[in-house]
Amino acid sequence: MKQLSLCLVSVTFLLACSPSKDNRPNILLIVADDLAYTDLGAFGGEIRTPNLDALAYAGVKLTQFYVAPTCSPTRSMLLSGTDNHLAGLGNMAGDFRENQVGEGYEGYLNFRVAALPELLKDAGYHTYMAGKWHLGLTPETSPGARGFERYFSLLSGGAGHLSQLNLTGSEPAYYEEDGKPVDLPEDFYSSRTYSEKMIGYLEN
Repeated sequence: MKQLSLCLVSVTFLLACSPSKDNRPNILLIVADDLAYTDLGAFGGEIRTPNLDALAYAGVKLTQFYVAPTCSPTRSMLLSGTDNHLAGLGNMAGDFRENQVGEGYEGYLNFRVAALPELLKDAGYHTYMAGKWHLGLTPETSPGARGFERYFSLLSGGAGHLSQLNLTGSEPAYYEEDGKPVDLPEDFYSSRTYSEKMIGYLEN
């Protein structure tokens, strides 16, 4: 794979690879919930993050991107390049009040916006994802429907890092791979499993 030319450091991995005989850059996007940019060494943090620092130094650091106060609105802005209300996530997906119904509060990445993986796929890139989606729970709003050729994803807002239990611990969280429900392996650890899935997509 050619040198990665874009890296936003933030535990979802999104990857777009240009065709093998193409000179366009490959794109790696790492999105981590609840990680302040100043936690990383490349941005002045005190925690040792040598691998992420190396990616940041070899790529492009975007220093004027601002997030929403919660994860799905931020993800909607990142993947659409628009305000989260225009993208359908005026509030956290699944956390709407009675006065937050209708346009701007659909609870999924709506179809008034073009999603980044759709644009990249249309431009001839191969697009892959592993990790949390939280931008739609239906087949029509899944990662596959929004431009990812291959994906392994937790569709909802959160789950355990070491098991398939949801955030309340009351039932299994729902994971999908390429549109089909999957159960997690016994030795599941979120970061390792997501990384291994992404490496597998690249190798295949």
